Amino acid sequence: MATQGDKINKLNLEVELIKKDISIIKNNHLAHIQADIRKINFVLWSVGFAVFANLIILVRDLIG
Repeated sequence: MATQGDKINKLNLEVELIKKDISIIKNNHLAHIQADIRKINFVLWSVGFAVFANLIILVRDLIG
């Protein structure tokens, strides 16, 4: 039967593992996610600009 000290040590070990996992996520994965979001944002702005430019050209051709 596990003593109170053994249970506390097991919980401390689990907390340390959780801290390590959080650190890995924070320092590694978030940087990659942020880079992916920047790429997506760039593509969205590029497509939006192209659509807007085509709309301006269409309006110009309809007026003139």
